[in-house]
Amino acid sequence: MPSSAVHILVLAGGESTRIRTGSPKALLDLCGRPLLDWVLAAAETVPAASRTLVLGGRHRRAIEDWLASSDRQGWTIAIQEEARGTADAVRAAFPGLPEQGRLLVLCGDTPLLQGDTLAFLAEQEAGALLTAEVDDPTGYGRILRRSDGSLAGIVEEADCDEEQAAIREVNAGVYLLDLAVLRRVVAGLTADNAQGEFYLTDAAVAVLEETGGVVVTLDDPAEMQGVNTLADLAEASALLRGAILGRHLAAGVIIDDPGSAYIEDGVEIGPGSRILPFCVIRRGVRIGAGCTVGPFAHLRPGTVLADGAEVGNFVETKNAELGPGAKSKHLTYLGDVSVGAGANVGCGTITANYDGRAKHRTVIGERAFIGSGTVLVAPVRVGDGATTGAGAVVLRGRDVPAGAVVAGVPARLLARPQPESPADA
Repeated sequence: MPSSAVHILVLAGGESTRIRTGSPKALLDLCGRPLLDWVLAAAETVPAASRTLVLGGRHRRAIEDWLASSDRQGWTIAIQEEARGTADAVRAAFPGLPEQGRLLVLCGDTPLLQGDTLAFLAEQEAGALLTAEVDDPTGYGRILRRSDGSLAGIVEEADCDEEQAAIREVNAGVYLLDLAVLRRVVAGLTADNAQGEFYLTDAAVAVLEETGGVVVTLDDPAEMQGVNTLADLAEASALLRGAILGRHLAAGVIIDDPGSAYIEDGVEIGPGSRILPFCVIRRGVRIGAGCTVGPFAHLRPGTVLADGAEVGNFVETKNAELGPGAKSKHLTYLGDVSVGAGANVGCGTITANYDGRAKHRTVIGERAFIGSGTVLVAPVRVGDGATTGAGAVVLRGRDVPAGAVVAGVPARLLARPQPESPADA
């Protein structure tokens, strides 16, 4: 095992100008999680003495606010006041880092990096550089090698000549470097290059040469894919979605058309459940075994389907709990609602959960039958075995007793529940 402690540094101080949204790239949604969250999660799989996140001044507050509200703990913030290159970003973190040890440096916009890859790098005591062989090296720094195959340098694309531009081995932007040597090398860097920036690549090559570090080449170059534009984000999303769907398929989930299914990270689906085409299932949704979802269903956070529940065409759910065998098959909004076992929610039903100031909950009992076009104005309760007529509007607070039948606008009692006979008691 390596003798010197590993410290982790994630660089996320960019201005996000190329995405052109005005918001920080680090917080763009990627399969239900901020882009930066994927990187931090991978980094946290590596045992480390300290973890530092470098931010720029422009988006500092938004990222700090997210970090404070997230599950990511133990990250120290360093600020790069002016974007002057990757080596300058590392220099901004030096005051909070020890003099000795090894520094694992990552970019905050590489969400496909795997924890296993980072763990392997961290085991390289002399230091390491991560590279990949790609079909199209556009946008990446090229790896220069000597005749014996050893690392000779890294040249950024803006500084490449024609021969260097054709090189297909590229820099993944991930380094494990000796801290003491890195401090000394960075102090001597200049910005004499096409972009007028302090390049970490220059420092990394010098540090690795001095310490005898190694070059590690990725088996899957997709792992190093960065996100610099919204087009890059779409590509990363497609790759992650494919991996997410693959895990569900391997676990026994039937997905009729993986190409049209959008399932975010952090969704639980039981075996034997079927996801029909054109469904959107958000992070945090839990689906039991033997359920049917879709087509064209939208399950939002807080949705829980018990075993055998069914949600069909153009049904939207949010903070909705459907009991075993409950059904809502067509054109329905179920927000802030509990639906009992075996209940049937008819086409066009709406749980009117928002009164303009606050959200309220609806409770639909077991075996209840909600007629087509019913509006349930929350807070309201429909008892076990009760029925609402088509188009009924059940007003807030006017609970429907168990076994009763209501209809009309507003809904009125048409049939009272029958008292139990002595034989039923």
